[in-house]
Amino acid sequence: MHNHALEDRNILIVEDDILIALDLEKVLDDAGCVVVGVVPSVDRALQKIDNNRLDAALLDVKLGGELVLVVADRLMADGVPFIFVTGEPGRLPERYWTQPVINKSFQPAAVLAALATVMGPC
Repeated sequence: MHNHALEDRNILIVEDDILIALDLEKVLDDAGCVVVGVVPSVDRALQKIDNNRLDAALLDVKLGGELVLVVADRLMADGVPFIFVTGEPGRLPERYWTQPVINKSFQPAAVLAALATVMGPC
């Protein structure tokens, strides 16, 4: 079902668990979003940020052995809204406490509502 507030918005998914990444991608596709990438690492996320116009991003906090905080800092500096999607929400540094966090046992509607909120109207 298309969500007109999200239609054609460019979203980056940074997630190292392929099943969760595919679930998120399907949720976004069904809502009419353009998924500009599904990447499992900080380096690949930074490449996508450099090479694409983003409206928002969904970030897993822990990517294998690395934290996604470098990516979050870059998005903040660029003014791109993002949402943490994590199984460990209590581990974020204080500078991120105002960022939305969705638990990994997410409901599709919660993901879409959070995106619509952080991006605002087109």
